[in-house]
Amino acid sequence: MGRHLQTDDPRFVRDVDSKALLSTDYNALQQHRQQRIYFETQQRDINIMKTQIESLTKVTEEIIEMKTLLKQVIVEKN
Repeated sequence: MGRHLQTDDPRFVRDVDSKALLSTDYNALQQHRQQRIYFETQQRDINIMKTQIESLTKVTEEIIEMKTLLKQVIVEKN
């Protein structure tokens, strides 16, 4: 980690090498990390649900096709 200089605002320090202004608010960092984990979990759950919906849609299409074929067989036998 590079060297830091305190700025006029105690919430920030300046990285000497990159000249970047860095926040020193540890609570904000922890909150950001928790939010990121929450949103990643939400996105994973959404992706799982999308996969399940696709699977159910395929099954539904297959059932419709089976019904259609069964109706044709019944009509042909009569």
